[in-house]
Amino acid sequence: MEKQWIKNWNYNQRLDHKSDWYRYYGEYTLAIKNLLERSDQSQTTVLALPLLFMMRHSLELAFKYNILELEKLSGDAAIINYKGGSAHILSKLHEEFNRQVKLIFDSRSIEKEIIKDFKKRNRELTKFRVVFDKLDNWSYAFRYPVKNDGTTNSFGTGDEINISEIIPIYERTQIILKFTVDVLGESDMIRGIIKKQL
Repeated sequence: MEKQWIKNWNYNQRLDHKSDWYRYYGEYTLAIKNLLERSDQSQTTVLALPLLFMMRHSLELAFKYNILELEKLSGDAAIINYKGGSAHILSKLHEEFNRQVKLIFDSRSIEKEIIKDFKKRNRELTKFRVVFDKLDNWSYAFRYPVKNDGTTNSFGTGDEINISEIIPIYERTQIILKFTVDVLGESDMIRGIIKKQL
């Protein structure tokens, strides 16, 4: 490592303290933020694949975190596959995320404004997710130049993305990904407090 890259960091990291879905999601979103803030326009072409991989992977982590936390609120076991390629399919994870939220909406008296806001943000999340469904459904294309057969190119003729268009959508989707569990859990907590006071 060249001296210019060595900073006064704590390079020794206890990885066993980082075994939580939200922590993984948080570290990936921080890495994305740092990459976007500290890179200049001239680096776009050489940073596109790592940036898109981290965005896609952070979305997968966020779905899994939310699903596992939402199942605690819904009382219904989450359907998540942890093995094989299907464990990475964002549309399946989003479907389970929606199922868990719907169970909570159906079984509790959630304010109409919260439901309305969730639906609006979820439509935007769907648009964001679909970009990755098309380009990297199996969480492979942004990591390797060929598909898992070893010969077929990961991207075909005409595959293209405008990163400047995807960044604002990514940033807007962070609200639903970071706060859905808190908002729905807080609704429960507030109802519990009100019941105790009555």
